[in-house]
Amino acid sequence: MAPRPRRLPPEKPTNVKEAIKNIFGLLMGYKLKLSITVICGILSTVFSVISPLLIGLATTAIFDGINSGNMNLEYIINLLITVVILYIISAVFSYLQSYFLLEITTDISYNLRKELIEKITHLSMGEMDKNTRGDILSRITNDVDSLQTGLNQTFNQLLSGVITIVGVTIMMLSINIWLTLATIVLIPIAFLIITFVTKHSQDYYTKQLTYRGSLNGQIEESFTGHEIIRSYNQEEQSMETFREDNENWYEQEWKSKFYSSLSAPLMNFISNFQYVIIAVLGAVFVLQNAIAVGDILAFIQYSKNFTTPIQQITRVMNMVQTAMAASERIFGFLEIENEENPSKEKIEKINDSITFENVTFGYTKDEPVIKNLTFTAKKGEKIAIVGETGAGKTTIVKLLMRFYDVDDGEIKIDGVNINSYDKHSVRSLVGMVLQDTWLFNDTIYNNIKYGKLDATEEEIISASKEAHADHFIRQIPEGYQSELNEDVDNISHGQKQLLTIARTIISNKQILILDEATSSVDTRTEKIIQKAMDKLMEKRTSFVIAHRLSTVRDADKIIVIEDGRIIEQGSHEELLEQKGYYYNTLNTQRRENIV
Repeated sequence: MAPRPRRLPPEKPTNVKEAIKNIFGLLMGYKLKLSITVICGILSTVFSVISPLLIGLATTAIFDGINSGNMNLEYIINLLITVVILYIISAVFSYLQSYFLLEITTDISYNLRKELIEKITHLSMGEMDKNTRGDILSRITNDVDSLQTGLNQTFNQLLSGVITIVGVTIMMLSINIWLTLATIVLIPIAFLIITFVTKHSQDYYTKQLTYRGSLNGQIEESFTGHEIIRSYNQEEQSMETFREDNENWYEQEWKSKFYSSLSAPLMNFISNFQYVIIAVLGAVFVLQNAIAVGDILAFIQYSKNFTTPIQQITRVMNMVQTAMAASERIFGFLEIENEENPSKEKIEKINDSITFENVTFGYTKDEPVIKNLTFTAKKGEKIAIVGETGAGKTTIVKLLMRFYDVDDGEIKIDGVNINSYDKHSVRSLVGMVLQDTWLFNDTIYNNIKYGKLDATEEEIISASKEAHADHFIRQIPEGYQSELNEDVDNISHGQKQLLTIARTIISNKQILILDEATSSVDTRTEKIIQKAMDKLMEKRTSFVIAHRLSTVRDADKIIVIEDGRIIEQGSHEELLEQKGYYYNTLNTQRRENIV
Protein backbone atom coordinates (compact mmCIF):
# COMPACT_ATOMS: atom_id res chain seq x y z
CA MET A 1 0.00 0.00 0.00
CA ALA A 2 1.36 3.38 -0.98
CA PRO A 3 2.13 5.74 1.91
CA ARG A 4 -0.17 8.65 2.45
CA PRO A 5 1.43 11.79 0.93
CA ARG A 6 2.75 14.30 3.41
CA ARG A 7 1.20 17.69 2.77
CA LEU A 8 3.14 20.92 2.65
CA PRO A 9 1.55 24.29 3.44
CA PRO A 10 -0.46 25.33 0.36
CA GLU A 11 1.39 27.59 -2.03
CA LYS A 12 -0.51 30.40 -3.73
CA PRO A 13 -1.32 29.91 -7.43
CA THR A 14 1.04 31.37 -9.97
CA ASN A 15 0.39 35.01 -10.77
CA VAL A 16 0.64 34.72 -14.56
CA LYS A 17 0.75 38.46 -15.21
CA GLU A 18 3.49 38.99 -12.63
CA ALA A 19 5.45 36.01 -13.94
CA ILE A 20 5.28 37.31 -17.53
CA LYS A 21 6.29 40.78 -16.32
CA ASN A 22 9.32 39.33 -14.54
CA ILE A 23 10.38 37.29 -17.57
CA PHE A 24 10.09 40.27 -19.91
CA GLY A 25 11.99 42.33 -17.38
CA LEU A 26 14.86 39.85 -17.67
CA LEU A 27 14.76 39.93 -21.49
CA MET A 28 14.73 43.73 -21.64
CA GLY A 29 18.28 43.77 -20.31
CA TYR A 30 19.38 42.35 -23.68
CA LYS A 31 17.57 44.68 -26.09
CA LEU A 32 20.23 44.62 -28.83
CA LYS A 33 20.70 40.85 -28.90
CA LEU A 34 16.96 40.37 -28.52
CA SER A 35 16.33 42.67 -31.50
CA ILE A 36 18.84 40.72 -33.58
CA THR A 37 17.15 37.48 -32.51
CA VAL A 38 13.73 38.79 -33.57
CA ILE A 39 15.08 40.06 -36.92
CA CYS A 40 16.72 36.69 -37.59
CA GLY A 41 13.46 34.96 -36.69
CA ILE A 42 11.48 37.20 -39.05
CA LEU A 43 13.91 36.68 -41.95
CA SER A 44 14.05 32.92 -41.37
CA THR A 45 10.26 32.70 -41.41
CA VAL A 46 9.82 35.01 -44.41
CA PHE A 47 12.18 32.96 -46.58
CA SER A 48 10.56 29.70 -45.53
CA VAL A 49 7.04 31.11 -46.12
CA ILE A 50 7.80 32.19 -49.69
CA SER A 51 9.08 28.75 -50.71
CA PRO A 52 5.70 26.88 -50.86
CA LEU A 53 4.35 29.52 -53.25
CA LEU A 54 7.28 28.90 -55.61
CA ILE A 55 6.79 25.15 -55.27
CA GLY A 56 3.11 25.69 -56.18
CA LEU A 57 4.15 27.67 -59.28
CA ALA A 58 6.53 24.87 -60.28
CA THR A 59 3.76 22.29 -59.79
CA THR A 60 1.36 24.34 -61.93
CA ALA A 61 4.02 24.71 -64.64
CA ILE A 62 4.60 20.93 -64.66
CA PHE A 63 0.82 20.25 -64.76
CA ASP A 64 0.28 22.74 -67.59
CA GLY A 65 3.33 21.41 -69.48
CA ILE A 66 2.02 17.85 -69.33
CA ASN A 67 -1.39 18.91 -70.59
CA SER A 68 -0.01 21.16 -73.35
CA GLY A 69 3.03 19.09 -74.26
CA ASN A 70 5.21 22.18 -73.90
CA MET A 71 7.29 21.82 -70.68
CA ASN A 72 9.30 24.92 -69.68
CA LEU A 73 12.13 23.09 -67.87
CA GLU A 74 14.35 26.18 -67.44
CA TYR A 75 11.56 28.03 -65.64
CA ILE A 76 10.81 25.03 -63.40
CA ILE A 77 14.50 24.41 -62.58
CA ASN A 78 15.04 28.08 -61.73
CA LEU A 79 12.04 27.98 -59.40
CA LEU A 80 13.32 24.87 -57.65
CA ILE A 81 16.88 26.29 -57.33
CA THR A 82 15.38 29.45 -55.83
CA VAL A 83 13.41 27.31 -53.36
CA VAL A 84 16.60 25.50 -52.26
CA ILE A 85 18.45 28.82 -51.82
CA LEU A 86 15.56 30.25 -49.79
CA TYR A 87 15.50 27.20 -47.50
CA ILE A 88 19.29 27.47 -46.99
CA ILE A 89 19.03 31.17 -46.13
CA SER A 90 16.12 30.41 -43.81
CA ALA A 91 18.19 27.73 -42.05
CA VAL A 92 21.12 30.15 -41.58
CA PHE A 93 18.91 32.81 -39.98
CA SER A 94 17.21 30.13 -37.87
CA TYR A 95 20.65 29.07 -36.57
CA LEU A 96 21.56 32.69 -35.78
CA GLN A 97 18.25 33.12 -33.98
CA SER A 98 18.96 30.07 -31.80
CA TYR A 99 22.57 31.16 -31.21
CA PHE A 100 21.71 34.65 -29.95
CA LEU A 101 18.80 33.37 -27.86
CA LEU A 102 21.04 30.77 -26.24
CA GLU A 103 23.54 33.52 -25.37
CA ILE A 104 20.75 35.58 -23.79
CA THR A 105 19.20 32.75 -21.75
CA THR A 106 22.57 31.42 -20.57
CA ASP A 107 23.58 34.88 -19.40
CA ILE A 108 20.22 35.32 -17.64
CA SER A 109 20.75 31.99 -15.87
CA TYR A 110 24.29 32.98 -14.88
CA ASN A 111 23.19 36.34 -13.47
CA LEU A 112 20.18 34.89 -11.63
CA ARG A 113 22.39 32.41 -9.80
CA LYS A 114 24.70 35.25 -8.80
CA GLU A 115 21.75 37.31 -7.56
CA LEU A 116 20.35 34.38 -5.60
CA ILE A 117 23.68 33.68 -3.91
CA GLU A 118 24.12 37.38 -3.19
CA LYS A 119 20.59 37.48 -1.76
CA ILE A 120 21.47 34.63 0.62
CA THR A 121 24.49 36.57 1.91
CA HIS A 122 22.29 39.61 2.61
CA LEU A 123 19.31 37.91 4.22
CA SER A 124 18.73 38.19 7.94
CA MET A 125 19.08 35.06 10.07
CA GLY A 126 15.33 35.18 10.71
CA GLU A 127 14.54 35.02 6.99
CA MET A 128 17.07 32.24 6.46
CA ASP A 129 15.39 30.22 9.19
CA LYS A 130 12.09 30.37 7.26
CA ASN A 131 13.52 28.51 4.24
CA THR A 132 14.95 25.01 4.18
CA ARG A 133 18.37 24.50 2.62
CA GLY A 134 16.97 22.01 0.11
CA ASP A 135 14.33 24.45 -1.11
CA ILE A 136 16.88 27.25 -1.47
CA LEU A 137 19.19 24.92 -3.41
CA SER A 138 16.27 23.90 -5.62
CA ARG A 139 15.58 27.54 -6.49
CA ILE A 140 19.22 28.19 -7.35
CA THR A 141 19.68 25.06 -9.48
CA ASN A 142 16.43 23.43 -10.64
CA ASP A 143 14.27 26.55 -10.92
CA VAL A 144 16.92 28.56 -12.73
CA ASP A 145 17.47 25.64 -15.12
CA SER A 146 13.72 25.35 -15.70
CA LEU A 147 13.50 29.06 -16.46
CA GLN A 148 16.46 28.93 -18.85
CA THR A 149 15.08 25.88 -20.68
CA GLY A 150 11.63 27.42 -20.84
CA LEU A 151 12.93 30.71 -22.25
CA ASN A 152 15.22 29.01 -24.74
CA GLN A 153 12.64 26.55 -26.05
CA THR A 154 9.47 28.60 -25.91
CA PHE A 155 10.82 31.93 -27.14
CA ASN A 156 11.96 30.33 -30.39
CA GLN A 157 8.65 28.52 -30.80
CA LEU A 158 6.52 31.54 -29.92
CA LEU A 159 8.51 33.98 -32.06
CA SER A 160 8.72 31.80 -35.15
CA GLY A 161 5.14 30.60 -34.56
CA VAL A 162 3.60 34.07 -34.48
CA ILE A 163 5.62 35.28 -37.47
CA THR A 164 4.80 32.10 -39.41
CA ILE A 165 1.08 32.44 -38.70
CA VAL A 166 1.06 36.08 -39.87
CA GLY A 167 3.18 35.35 -42.96
CA VAL A 168 1.25 32.22 -43.92
CA THR A 169 -2.08 34.02 -43.48
CA ILE A 170 -0.95 36.73 -45.94
CA MET A 171 0.22 34.10 -48.48
CA MET A 172 -3.02 32.11 -48.13
CA LEU A 173 -5.10 35.25 -48.67
CA SER A 174 -3.15 35.88 -51.87
CA ILE A 175 -4.22 32.43 -53.11
CA ASN A 176 -7.88 32.24 -52.08
CA ILE A 177 -9.83 34.17 -49.48
CA TRP A 178 -12.47 31.47 -48.89
CA LEU A 179 -9.96 28.71 -48.21
CA THR A 180 -8.14 31.10 -45.89
CA LEU A 181 -11.31 31.89 -43.93
CA ALA A 182 -12.05 28.17 -43.62
CA THR A 183 -8.56 27.70 -42.16
CA ILE A 184 -8.32 30.60 -39.73
CA VAL A 185 -11.81 30.01 -38.33
CA LEU A 186 -10.17 27.22 -36.34
CA ILE A 187 -7.86 29.65 -34.47
CA PRO A 188 -10.42 30.51 -31.74
CA ILE A 189 -10.84 26.78 -31.09
CA ALA A 190 -7.06 26.42 -30.73
CA PHE A 191 -6.87 29.28 -28.25
CA LEU A 192 -9.76 27.86 -26.25
CA ILE A 193 -7.76 24.63 -25.97
CA ILE A 194 -4.65 26.52 -24.83
CA THR A 195 -6.69 28.47 -22.25
CA PHE A 196 -8.26 25.27 -20.93
CA VAL A 197 -4.88 23.55 -20.64
CA THR A 198 -3.24 26.54 -18.93
CA LYS A 199 -6.07 27.02 -16.46
CA HIS A 200 -6.06 23.42 -15.28
CA SER A 201 -2.34 22.72 -15.26
CA GLN A 202 -0.64 25.89 -14.01
CA ASP A 203 -1.34 25.29 -10.32
CA TYR A 204 0.01 21.77 -10.63
CA TYR A 205 3.28 23.10 -12.10
CA THR A 206 3.69 25.48 -9.17
CA LYS A 207 3.02 22.74 -6.60
CA GLN A 208 5.36 20.41 -8.49
CA LEU A 209 8.28 22.83 -7.99
CA THR A 210 7.35 23.29 -4.32
CA TYR A 211 7.36 19.55 -3.65
CA ARG A 212 10.57 19.15 -5.62
CA GLY A 213 12.20 21.67 -3.27
CA SER A 214 10.87 19.70 -0.29
CA LEU A 215 12.24 16.45 -1.72
CA ASN A 216 15.64 18.05 -2.32
CA GLY A 217 15.69 19.15 1.32
CA GLN A 218 14.90 15.61 2.47
CA ILE A 219 17.62 14.16 0.20
CA GLU A 220 20.13 16.72 1.49
CA GLU A 221 19.29 15.78 5.09
CA SER A 222 19.64 12.08 4.28
CA PHE A 223 23.13 12.60 2.86
CA THR A 224 24.40 14.86 5.62
CA GLY A 225 22.89 12.73 8.37
CA HIS A 226 23.47 9.28 6.87
CA GLU A 227 25.63 8.19 9.81
CA ILE A 228 22.91 9.08 12.32
CA ILE A 229 20.26 7.36 10.21
CA ARG A 230 22.26 4.14 10.03
CA SER A 231 23.39 4.19 13.65
CA TYR A 232 19.75 4.40 14.80
CA ASN A 233 18.58 1.83 12.20
CA GLN A 234 16.22 4.40 10.71
CA GLU A 235 16.83 3.45 7.07
CA GLU A 236 13.21 2.35 6.61
CA GLN A 237 11.85 5.50 8.22
CA SER A 238 14.11 7.63 6.02
CA MET A 239 12.91 5.76 2.93
CA GLU A 240 9.31 6.17 4.08
CA THR A 241 9.80 9.93 4.32
CA PHE A 242 11.43 9.94 0.90
CA ARG A 243 8.55 7.93 -0.58
CA GLU A 244 6.04 10.40 0.85
CA ASP A 245 7.85 13.41 -0.62
CA ASN A 246 8.39 11.57 -3.90
CA GLU A 247 4.68 10.65 -4.00
CA ASN A 248 3.75 14.31 -3.62
CA TRP A 249 6.05 15.30 -6.48
CA TYR A 250 4.78 12.43 -8.63
CA GLU A 251 1.13 13.32 -8.01
CA GLN A 252 1.56 16.95 -9.07
CA GLU A 253 3.85 16.12 -11.99
CA TRP A 254 1.57 13.59 -13.69
CA LYS A 255 -1.44 15.89 -13.31
CA SER A 256 0.43 18.83 -14.86
CA LYS A 257 1.76 16.67 -17.70
CA PHE A 258 -1.66 15.05 -18.25
CA TYR A 259 -3.46 18.34 -18.80
CA SER A 260 -0.63 19.68 -20.97
CA SER A 261 -0.62 16.53 -23.10
CA LEU A 262 -4.32 16.98 -23.96
CA SER A 263 -3.47 19.82 -26.33
CA ALA A 264 -1.46 17.76 -28.84
CA PRO A 265 -4.15 15.19 -29.82
CA LEU A 266 -6.84 17.89 -29.91
CA MET A 267 -4.71 20.05 -32.19
CA ASN A 268 -3.92 17.05 -34.41
CA PHE A 269 -7.65 16.44 -34.78
CA ILE A 270 -8.23 20.07 -35.75
CA SER A 271 -5.35 19.92 -38.23
CA ASN A 272 -6.67 16.76 -39.88
CA PHE A 273 -10.17 18.22 -40.04
CA GLN A 274 -8.65 21.28 -41.68
CA TYR A 275 -7.06 19.14 -44.43
CA VAL A 276 -10.48 17.63 -45.18
CA ILE A 277 -12.03 21.08 -45.57
CA ILE A 278 -9.22 22.32 -47.83
CA ALA A 279 -9.31 19.17 -49.99
CA VAL A 280 -13.10 19.39 -50.54
CA LEU A 281 -13.23 23.15 -51.13
CA GLY A 282 -10.05 23.07 -53.19
CA ALA A 283 -11.44 20.38 -55.51
CA VAL A 284 -14.59 22.46 -56.00
CA PHE A 285 -12.57 25.62 -56.81
CA VAL A 286 -10.32 23.73 -59.27
CA LEU A 287 -13.35 22.36 -61.08
CA GLN A 288 -14.68 25.92 -61.26
CA ASN A 289 -11.27 27.11 -62.54
CA ALA A 290 -11.12 29.50 -59.57
CA ILE A 291 -7.59 28.41 -58.63
CA ALA A 292 -4.80 26.38 -60.23
CA VAL A 293 -3.78 22.85 -59.21
CA GLY A 294 -0.41 24.13 -57.96
CA ASP A 295 -2.21 26.61 -55.71
CA ILE A 296 -3.98 23.71 -53.99
CA LEU A 297 -0.60 22.08 -53.28
CA ALA A 298 0.81 25.38 -52.05
CA PHE A 299 -2.28 26.00 -49.90
CA ILE A 300 -2.06 22.55 -48.31
CA GLN A 301 1.57 23.28 -47.46
CA TYR A 302 0.59 26.66 -46.06
CA SER A 303 -2.21 25.12 -44.00
CA LYS A 304 0.35 22.71 -42.54
CA ASN A 305 2.67 25.64 -41.84
CA PHE A 306 -0.32 27.41 -40.26
CA THR A 307 -1.31 24.62 -37.85
CA THR A 308 2.22 23.41 -37.05
CA PRO A 309 3.17 26.57 -35.06
CA ILE A 310 -0.08 26.33 -33.09
CA GLN A 311 0.65 22.67 -32.35
CA GLN A 312 4.21 23.57 -31.32
CA ILE A 313 2.95 26.35 -29.07
CA THR A 314 0.50 23.99 -27.35
CA ARG A 315 3.24 21.36 -26.96
CA VAL A 316 5.60 23.80 -25.26
CA MET A 317 2.92 25.16 -22.95
CA ASN A 318 4.20 22.86 -20.20
CA MET A 319 7.61 24.51 -20.55
CA VAL A 320 5.98 27.94 -20.50
CA GLN A 321 4.09 27.10 -17.33
CA THR A 322 7.15 25.56 -15.67
CA ALA A 323 9.16 28.67 -16.58
CA MET A 324 6.49 30.96 -15.13
CA ALA A 325 6.23 28.93 -11.94
CA ALA A 326 10.04 28.85 -11.65
CA SER A 327 10.30 32.61 -12.24
CA GLU A 328 7.76 33.28 -9.51
CA ARG A 329 9.72 31.13 -7.03
CA ILE A 330 13.00 32.79 -8.05
CA PHE A 331 11.67 36.34 -7.87
CA GLY A 332 9.69 35.54 -4.74
CA PHE A 333 13.00 34.70 -3.07
CA LEU A 334 14.81 37.70 -4.58
CA GLU A 335 12.06 40.03 -3.34
CA ILE A 336 12.57 39.04 0.30
CA GLU A 337 13.80 42.12 2.09
CA ASN A 338 17.52 42.19 2.81
CA GLU A 339 18.79 42.45 6.35
CA GLU A 340 18.31 46.03 7.50
CA ASN A 341 21.53 47.91 8.10
CA PRO A 342 20.55 51.58 8.31
CA SER A 343 23.71 52.92 9.92
CA LYS A 344 26.95 53.51 8.00
CA GLU A 345 28.95 54.47 11.09
CA LYS A 346 31.95 52.19 11.57
CA ILE A 347 33.36 50.93 14.84
CA GLU A 348 37.08 50.26 14.73
CA LYS A 349 37.80 48.90 18.19
CA ILE A 350 36.52 48.34 21.70
CA ASN A 351 38.04 50.75 24.23
CA ASP A 352 36.23 50.07 27.49
CA SER A 353 33.36 47.61 27.78
CA ILE A 354 30.40 45.71 26.34
CA THR A 355 27.14 46.13 28.22
CA PHE A 356 23.80 44.34 28.07
CA GLU A 357 21.13 46.60 29.59
CA ASN A 358 17.71 45.07 30.33
CA VAL A 359 17.84 43.05 27.10
CA THR A 360 14.73 41.08 26.12
CA PHE A 361 14.46 39.00 22.96
CA GLY A 362 12.38 36.18 21.49
CA TYR A 363 12.46 34.41 18.13
CA THR A 364 8.69 34.79 18.19
CA LYS A 365 6.93 37.78 19.72
CA ASP A 366 5.06 35.98 22.48
CA GLU A 367 7.87 33.64 23.57
CA PRO A 368 10.89 35.59 24.89
CA VAL A 369 14.12 33.58 25.16
CA ILE A 370 16.12 36.33 26.89
CA LYS A 371 14.38 38.26 29.67
CA ASN A 372 15.60 41.53 31.16
CA LEU A 373 19.28 40.54 30.89
CA THR A 374 21.86 42.94 32.34
CA PHE A 375 25.65 42.51 32.69
CA THR A 376 28.92 44.21 31.71
CA ALA A 377 32.09 42.77 30.17
CA LYS A 378 35.18 44.97 30.54
CA LYS A 379 37.75 45.07 27.78
CA GLY A 380 40.07 42.07 28.06
CA GLU A 381 37.80 40.18 30.44
CA LYS A 382 36.86 36.54 30.05
CA ILE A 383 33.10 36.15 30.57
CA ALA A 384 31.76 32.61 31.00
CA ILE A 385 28.09 31.90 30.29
CA VAL A 386 26.75 28.68 31.77
CA GLY A 387 23.33 27.12 32.15
CA GLU A 388 21.05 24.31 31.05
CA THR A 389 20.43 23.54 27.38
CA GLY A 390 17.86 26.01 26.03
CA ALA A 391 18.52 28.60 28.71
CA GLY A 392 19.48 31.21 26.08
CA LYS A 393 23.28 31.09 26.20
CA THR A 394 23.89 30.97 22.45
CA THR A 395 21.15 33.53 21.83
CA ILE A 396 23.16 36.07 23.83
CA VAL A 397 26.11 35.88 21.45
CA LYS A 398 23.81 35.93 18.42
CA LEU A 399 22.44 39.23 19.70
CA LEU A 400 25.97 40.55 20.19
CA MET A 401 26.77 39.58 16.59
CA ARG A 402 23.56 41.35 15.53
CA PHE A 403 22.27 38.26 13.79
CA TYR A 404 19.05 39.33 15.51
CA ASP A 405 18.06 42.68 17.02
CA VAL A 406 16.79 42.92 20.58
CA ASP A 407 13.08 43.40 21.25
CA ASP A 408 13.73 45.59 24.26
CA GLY A 409 16.75 47.05 26.07
CA GLU A 410 20.17 47.85 24.61
CA ILE A 411 23.53 46.26 23.89
CA LYS A 412 26.30 48.85 24.08
CA ILE A 413 29.97 48.97 23.15
CA ASP A 414 31.77 51.76 25.00
CA GLY A 415 28.41 53.22 25.96
CA VAL A 416 27.08 53.39 22.39
CA ASN A 417 24.14 51.25 21.27
CA ILE A 418 25.40 48.72 18.71
CA ASN A 419 22.34 49.53 16.58
CA SER A 420 24.05 52.85 15.90
CA TYR A 421 26.86 51.07 14.04
CA ASP A 422 27.06 49.33 10.71
CA LYS A 423 26.34 45.63 11.33
CA HIS A 424 29.31 44.46 9.31
CA SER A 425 31.71 46.62 11.29
CA VAL A 426 30.36 45.18 14.56
CA ARG A 427 30.81 41.64 13.23
CA SER A 428 34.31 42.47 12.02
CA LEU A 429 35.33 42.81 15.69
CA VAL A 430 34.21 39.28 16.54
CA GLY A 431 35.87 35.90 16.04
CA MET A 432 34.04 32.66 16.74
CA VAL A 433 35.01 29.11 17.71
CA LEU A 434 31.93 26.92 17.90
CA GLN A 435 31.10 23.34 18.75
CA ASP A 436 30.26 22.74 15.09
CA THR A 437 33.42 23.61 13.19
CA TRP A 438 33.22 25.62 9.99
CA LEU A 439 35.74 24.11 7.61
CA PHE A 440 35.58 23.88 3.84
CA ASN A 441 36.34 21.27 1.20
CA ASP A 442 39.78 22.79 0.60
CA THR A 443 43.36 22.54 1.82
CA ILE A 444 44.27 23.01 5.48
CA TYR A 445 46.37 26.00 4.39
CA ASN A 446 43.42 27.75 2.73
CA ASN A 447 41.08 26.93 5.62
CA ILE A 448 43.39 28.72 8.04
CA LYS A 449 43.98 31.54 5.56
CA TYR A 450 40.21 32.15 5.42
CA GLY A 451 40.60 34.15 8.66
CA LYS A 452 42.89 36.62 6.87
CA LEU A 453 42.94 36.32 3.09
CA ASP A 454 46.15 38.31 2.68
CA ALA A 455 48.05 36.30 5.32
CA THR A 456 51.57 35.15 4.50
CA GLU A 457 52.79 31.58 4.85
CA GLU A 458 54.82 32.58 7.91
CA GLU A 459 51.71 34.04 9.58
CA ILE A 460 49.71 30.89 8.88
CA ILE A 461 52.41 28.62 10.33
CA SER A 462 52.82 30.90 13.34
CA ALA A 463 49.07 30.86 14.01
CA SER A 464 49.06 27.06 13.70
CA LYS A 465 51.83 26.78 16.26
CA GLU A 466 49.99 29.05 18.68
CA ALA A 467 46.91 26.87 18.25
CA HIS A 468 48.96 23.69 18.83
CA ALA A 469 47.95 22.51 15.36
CA ASP A 470 51.30 22.67 13.57
CA HIS A 471 52.49 19.32 14.96
CA PHE A 472 49.56 17.21 13.72
CA ILE A 473 49.44 19.08 10.39
CA ARG A 474 53.06 18.17 9.63
CA GLN A 475 52.34 14.51 10.45
CA ILE A 476 49.82 14.34 7.60
CA PRO A 477 51.55 13.27 4.33
CA GLU A 478 50.78 16.48 2.43
CA GLY A 479 50.97 18.76 5.46
CA TYR A 480 49.38 22.16 5.00
CA GLN A 481 48.36 21.24 1.44
CA SER A 482 46.30 18.28 2.63
CA GLU A 483 42.78 18.42 1.22
CA LEU A 484 39.88 18.20 3.65
CA ASN A 485 37.08 16.14 2.14
CA GLU A 486 33.50 17.29 1.70
CA ASP A 487 32.35 16.15 5.16
CA VAL A 488 35.71 17.06 6.76
CA ASP A 489 35.83 13.62 8.37
CA ASN A 490 39.40 12.75 7.35
CA ILE A 491 40.67 14.48 10.50
CA SER A 492 39.42 14.18 14.07
CA HIS A 493 36.98 16.60 15.72
CA GLY A 494 39.71 17.90 18.02
CA GLN A 495 41.99 18.57 15.05
CA LYS A 496 39.18 20.44 13.33
CA GLN A 497 38.78 22.61 16.42
CA LEU A 498 42.51 23.39 16.46
CA LEU A 499 42.31 24.48 12.81
CA THR A 500 39.34 26.68 13.66
CA ILE A 501 41.29 28.24 16.52
CA ALA A 502 44.29 28.82 14.23
CA ARG A 503 41.99 30.55 11.76
CA THR A 504 40.58 32.72 14.53
CA ILE A 505 44.07 33.57 15.83
CA ILE A 506 45.19 34.77 12.39
CA SER A 507 42.04 36.90 12.06
CA ASN A 508 43.17 38.85 15.15
CA LYS A 509 39.67 39.78 16.37
CA GLN A 510 39.10 41.96 19.44
CA ILE A 511 36.07 40.04 20.73
CA LEU A 512 35.97 36.24 20.91
CA ILE A 513 33.01 33.89 21.20
CA LEU A 514 33.74 30.29 22.18
CA ASP A 515 30.54 28.26 22.15
CA GLU A 516 30.92 24.76 23.67
CA ALA A 517 34.23 24.47 21.80
CA THR A 518 35.44 21.46 23.82
CA SER A 519 32.17 19.66 24.52
CA SER A 520 32.67 16.94 21.89
CA VAL A 521 36.26 15.89 22.60
CA ASP A 522 38.01 13.68 25.10
CA THR A 523 39.76 15.04 28.20
CA ARG A 524 43.28 14.85 26.73
CA THR A 525 42.26 16.67 23.56
CA GLU A 526 40.30 19.15 25.66
CA LYS A 527 43.49 20.14 27.49
CA ILE A 528 45.28 20.76 24.18
CA ILE A 529 42.37 22.80 22.86
CA GLN A 530 42.11 24.66 26.17
CA LYS A 531 45.78 25.69 25.92
CA ALA A 532 45.15 26.93 22.41
CA MET A 533 42.07 28.86 23.51
CA ASP A 534 43.93 30.38 26.47
CA LYS A 535 46.52 31.68 24.01
CA LEU A 536 43.74 32.91 21.75
CA MET A 537 41.96 34.79 24.54
CA GLU A 538 45.00 36.70 25.76
CA LYS A 539 44.25 40.46 25.88
CA ARG A 540 40.89 39.91 24.17
CA THR A 541 37.33 40.32 25.43
CA SER A 542 35.97 36.77 25.43
CA PHE A 543 32.58 35.14 25.87
CA VAL A 544 32.85 31.46 26.70
CA ILE A 545 29.77 29.23 26.61
CA ALA A 546 30.62 25.96 28.31
CA HIS A 547 29.07 22.83 29.71
CA ARG A 548 32.16 21.56 31.54
CA LEU A 549 32.62 24.01 34.38
CA SER A 550 36.29 23.05 34.62
CA THR A 551 36.91 25.18 31.53
CA VAL A 552 35.57 28.39 33.10
CA ARG A 553 37.16 28.43 36.57
CA ASP A 554 39.62 31.14 35.60
CA ALA A 555 36.97 33.38 34.03
CA ASP A 556 36.83 36.96 35.31
CA LYS A 557 33.06 36.67 35.56
CA ILE A 558 30.76 33.67 35.35
CA ILE A 559 27.13 34.33 34.43
CA VAL A 560 24.59 31.61 35.19
CA ILE A 561 21.52 31.68 32.92
CA GLU A 562 18.22 29.96 33.65
CA ASP A 563 15.14 30.38 31.47
CA GLY A 564 16.64 33.48 29.86
CA ARG A 565 17.42 35.24 33.14
CA ILE A 566 20.63 35.73 35.12
CA ILE A 567 20.28 33.87 38.40
CA GLU A 568 23.93 34.13 39.52
CA GLN A 569 27.05 36.01 38.48
CA GLY A 570 30.53 36.45 39.88
CA SER A 571 33.94 34.79 39.94
CA HIS A 572 34.45 31.07 40.51
CA GLU A 573 35.17 31.63 44.22
CA GLU A 574 32.23 34.02 44.68
CA LEU A 575 29.77 31.56 43.14
CA LEU A 576 31.07 28.72 45.29
CA GLU A 577 30.39 30.84 48.37
CA GLN A 578 26.80 31.43 47.21
CA LYS A 579 26.25 27.65 47.13
CA GLY A 580 23.60 27.99 44.42
CA TYR A 581 23.22 26.57 40.93
CA TYR A 582 26.92 26.83 40.04
CA TYR A 583 28.04 25.17 43.29
CA ASN A 584 25.57 22.29 42.94
CA THR A 585 26.32 21.71 39.26
CA LEU A 586 30.07 21.68 39.90
CA ASN A 587 29.66 19.06 42.60
CA THR A 588 27.39 16.99 40.38
CA GLN A 589 29.92 17.04 37.55
CA ARG A 590 32.67 16.03 39.95
CA ARG A 591 30.65 13.04 41.08
CA GLU A 592 30.05 12.07 37.47
CA ASN A 593 33.77 12.53 36.70
CA ILE A 594 32.96 15.16 34.09
CA VAL A 595 35.25 17.76 35.62
